[in-house]
Amino acid sequence: MKKLIFLLSKEFRQIRRNPFMIRAIIAVPVLQMLILVPAVTFEVKRIDLAVIDNDRSQASRELVAKLTGSSFFVVAATPATVTEAESMLFSGDADIALVIPPDFSEGLAGVTRPRLQVLVDAVNATSAQLSWSYLTSVVRDFNRDVIVSTGMMPGNTTALSGGSVPGISVSPRYWYNPTLNYKYYMLPGVLVILITAIGLMMSGLNLVREKESGTIEQINVTPVMKWQLIASKIIPFFIIGLLDLALGLSIGWLAFNIPFEGSLLLFFACAAIFLVAVLGLALFFSTMASTQQQFLFVAFFFVMIFILMSGIFTPTESMPLWAQQFNWVNPVAYLMRINRMVMLKGSGFSDIMRDMGMLTVLAFSYLTLAIRAYRKRA
Repeated sequence: MKKLIFLLSKEFRQIRRNPFMIRAIIAVPVLQMLILVPAVTFEVKRIDLAVIDNDRSQASRELVAKLTGSSFFVVAATPATVTEAESMLFSGDADIALVIPPDFSEGLAGVTRPRLQVLVDAVNATSAQLSWSYLTSVVRDFNRDVIVSTGMMPGNTTALSGGSVPGISVSPRYWYNPTLNYKYYMLPGVLVILITAIGLMMSGLNLVREKESGTIEQINVTPVMKWQLIASKIIPFFIIGLLDLALGLSIGWLAFNIPFEGSLLLFFACAAIFLVAVLGLALFFSTMASTQQQFLFVAFFFVMIFILMSGIFTPTESMPLWAQQFNWVNPVAYLMRINRMVMLKGSGFSDIMRDMGMLTVLAFSYLTLAIRAYRKRA
């Protein structure tokens, strides 16, 4: 035990003497929370609309006014032809082009079938779907206003979209995130990225740096046992990871008023298991690398795959079957799901028991793999 304490003292002293490491430990959580949480969002708050009004009637002007009166649409231009509107979509000056036909007002009067044409820039599929959803919602409201103003019965009146207007009103109730604040969804995921960067990148670089300087070879010839050496490499960054997690959580609460409904102890217990898995991977990658550049290449490759497939942006259930099966060995996916359930839903141990168990298995497996790989190169 004295040897382990001595090695830990040496590791903490080495970290303290590295000015870059100290700055990174403090600056990384602060910058990630303050920049990524408000910036990374799928919310569509401004949609540039090009309107081709071929009807130029009171009804068409009311429809355009209803669109611009919403908080989403801004009329970027009023081109004279569809060709000009398509050019605006091509150049990125417009997100949606709305074509109002010459017989639009006649259609509302029942003379012809009311219709609209919408051209959507779908390079970003998510943005296109949301934009289309917002536009159809506004058109639906406009259609309802027309029906009320004319005194026509909803069941006997044709809607602009081609169907009848239902007489049932649906009032949604959003659970766990009543205000639909996207920051509440992103912050638990950013916390996972934070401790992944601390646990995997920094700890692995620390070990590879010693291999480059030759100090690791000097330690290997001393009577220090292998488990003591490995523990001395893992424990400091395990503690730093938990401290950075607490710092990131505090910033999220103070800066963004993020709710925390679950158990703080359960939250940190899952993070501790995750850190063991990540530190095991860092140790394993460091055994394969001879230089810091080699380690960064290998670590960056796996970190990007783990994060992008973890469900931070899109639900894992929407991924192909092979991707869902890959996430069985992806520790980031488990903690991503656990953090959101504990923080936003207030889930208890019984609710996350399966994910926590799988995370424990991965932590044990990755740490065992790292120990065996290190012994081969000792």
